[in-house]
Parts: sequence; structure tokens; C-alpha cells
Amino acid sequence: MSKPSFIITVIILGLSIPLSFVSAGTILSSQNYAWSNNSGYINFADVTVSDSALGGYAWSANDGWINFSPTLGGVLNDGAGNLSGYAWGERLGWIDFEGVTIGTDGKFAGTATGTLLGTLTFDCPVFCDVATDWLPLAVVEEEGGSPGRSASETVETELPVTTTTPAEDQLAQEAEQVDVVKDGRIDVIDFNLLMVNWGKDEAGNIADMNLDNSVDIIDFNILMIYWGVIYTL
Repeated sequence: MSKPSFIITVIILGLSIPLSFVSAGTILSSQNYAWSNNSGYINFADVTVSDSALGGYAWSANDGWINFSPTLGGVLNDGAGNLSGYAWGERLGWIDFEGVTIGTDGKFAGTATGTLLGTLTFDCPVFCDVATDWLPLAVVEEEGGSPGRSASETVETELPVTTTTPAEDQLAQEAEQVDVVKDGRIDVIDFNLLMVNWGKDEAGNIADMNLDNSVDIIDFNILMIYWGVIYTL
């Protein structure tokens, strides 16, 4: 899509969407990291999702902030979870979200692309997973909600209360893989063991968190993502 036609589309959508139907969802705290082959992990914790667009900012430790509603750009949502348009990175330039989707479970899928960013993946096999409490309109309406309600509002009233949520269970499972000493918390003891094993290239090393047979900066990044997490063994 050319830039002028994209801008016109943004304006038309902005004028035609009823304000009463626009409701912002948030990114789940346990599922907020995507992976760029050029920039590493990117944190989506401060990104918002509405029935018409994405807003807020994502953070790259290597390349700074990424704006989802910049001047002459913006990432659109068609209400069914199909994204399009462009975000702007202060050191990454334009990032194209055409083809990225938000599923009926709130999980992002697909790949965003940029000249400097490379590819941005939302559903890696290990430690790369972005999800929101916003749901596509068709799902919300099917579950008896009103248009524009986020998943958090719908689930809160319709699901039975449990001691742990699926997100908490998933976080515990992921944290256990990162917990080098397996004591139920990610802390300085795990960091110390990571440093002891730093640079070792061998299969089965306890500090090799992404299982690539090497203890390196990727394992350090993974540890930092889960730093301070306390979970039940």
C-alpha cells in the first residue's frame, strides 16, 4: 500500500468508526515480548489495542521506542484482528504490520517487517509470545458481550473464578525453564550460575535456557525477561 493511500484510509476510518464502539485493551503482562532478527527482544507492554487501531509504544533495548500512532502513519485494526499500516521506530524507521493478526484467543501471529528492523515475530517456539485482553468483535458478540468490550471485561463476568489463571499457569511453566536452581524464583542465584557457565558450548548445560548448546547473551536476555518472577513449583 502506498503512503498517500494509506493516509487517506486512516482518515476515512477515523471519521467512520462510532466512538461508542472503541474500547482499548492491553497487552498481557506474561505475554509481551516479540523477537526481531536484527534488534532482539521488543517489549509490547505499553501497547494498547482497540477495535480500530493499535496505540502506545513498544520498547527495544537496542533501538529505542516504536510509536504505533505516529504522524502520517499508524497501525490499524479492522475489528476482526487483521492489522495493517505502519509503526515508526526512532532508530528503525517504518515498520509494516500488513499480515499481522490477533486471533480469537487474543494472541498475535504473523510477521511485521522493516528495512532496519528485519522481521518481527510474535509467536516464536521459545520465549517470544505477545497476547492482548482485547478480543475480535465477532468473538465478543458471540460470548454475549457488547461491541468494543475487551476480553478482560468479558472473561471476568463469564468464567468461573479459579485459583490461577491460564496466563499465570503459562508464566509458571516458562519461569521454571529459566529457573536455573529450580527454587521457585528468578533471582541473583540464577544470575550467578549463568555467569559461572558463561561462554560454555555444550549440550545440557543448566544455564542454557534457549537450548542452543551455548550459554550466551540470548540466555542473559531471557533471564532478564523473567527477573523477579516468583512461581509455584
